[in-house]
Amino acid sequence: MPFDLQRYESCGYGVVRDAVPADLLAAMGEWLASAEKAARQCSAAEQARDLAYEKDLPDAGRKGVSATEVGDAIFILGDLCRYAPQFSALLRLPALVHACTLALRSTELIAHFMNATTKHPRFGRAIGWHRDFPNGYLSGTDSRFLRVMVCLDGMAEHGGATRFLPGSHRVDDGYAIAEKRGGAKHPYAAHHGVAAECGPGDLVLIHPKVIHGGPANTCDVTRRNVIVQAGVAGMELVGEQEAVTGWRLTL
Repeated sequence: MPFDLQRYESCGYGVVRDAVPADLLAAMGEWLASAEKAARQCSAAEQARDLAYEKDLPDAGRKGVSATEVGDAIFILGDLCRYAPQFSALLRLPALVHACTLALRSTELIAHFMNATTKHPRFGRAIGWHRDFPNGYLSGTDSRFLRVMVCLDGMAEHGGATRFLPGSHRVDDGYAIAEKRGGAKHPYAAHHGVAAECGPGDLVLIHPKVIHGGPANTCDVTRRNVIVQAGVAGMELVGEQEAVTGWRLTL
């Protein structure tokens, strides 16, 4: 299914079906396992920078499952291309490049960062409601960027699929910046909004100002997503830079 630009601009998110070829999808699972193994063998300082272990995060996000029960499960592996350079293939994936080009109305695009986020079976953590612009990790100084979730396993509502408040992106940059500086919270229930349910190999494009979040994964299936943030070339970036920062999105 081609990218629906009208839906993206109206709702603040969009899904591209069957975007990742089966062979690349299978390879990504192997690359991720290898990357996690490599990251676990790094120094404590490097792990603190690039790994978010479930056991180190609040129990409340896992619906009360204790740290002792989750072992060494990884929630986020940051700077993904540092540990598995093969993931740079996503920056040449036709469906991803085409969708980003349409959404950002530019052919001059660069990657900002890439990570892998895993919601493990039965305790994969909830993610609170938020906007991606501005963010405290690596953000553009304006909203000419987006995030793409590359779904390795697909997302189902009971598996903690990302949920959106359609139309909530229709605020100007100044409003979003002031909201962030003021520490505003978005007090919506975990299952508010609309779930972006999708299959393995689908893409979910996320407008930087749409309010989104996700409940915990309460099912028996792992939910792995590779997250790519990309934006218009030449825009000033603020925050941590990764191995992939500045790489061009090109076919």
